Amino acid sequence: MGLRALQVVALGVALVLAVGAGRMVHRHFEGPDPVDAVRAATMAYATGDCAALRRVTVDPATVRCADVRSVRDAYRDEGLRPSTFRYVVVARDDDRATVRISYRRGQDALHELVRVHLKEDAWKVFPAPLGGG
Repeated sequence: MGLRALQVVALGVALVLAVGAGRMVHRHFEGPDPVDAVRAATMAYATGDCAALRRVTVDPATVRCADVRSVRDAYRDEGLRPSTFRYVVVARDDDRATVRISYRRGQDALHELVRVHLKEDAWKVFPAPLGGG
């Protein structure tokens, strides 16, 4: 009985390792994740880090630091914590994708759609969201 249980445990561990390796290979071939760029942009807004936002924006020249600080202040005033936001890729076509950010403001469940573009092997964010509600 002990040998059979050991075989089942070993098979379970092998299965978990195979699934993990498969996911790593899939992510490697899929390339960078657009969610990472949107998450970085959200954190840049939340901290008021203009330079960080420019690094992940399609056109860095369009980023105005006063606007970034204004968004940071709004996050603080409304009690928004980007660490609690959820990000999901809702559309992806070659070098373009759309990411939905879901969050709560008080009792209201809200979301925004953010467009991203693959530029020079990195996803870059268009600064204005497509919409939300």
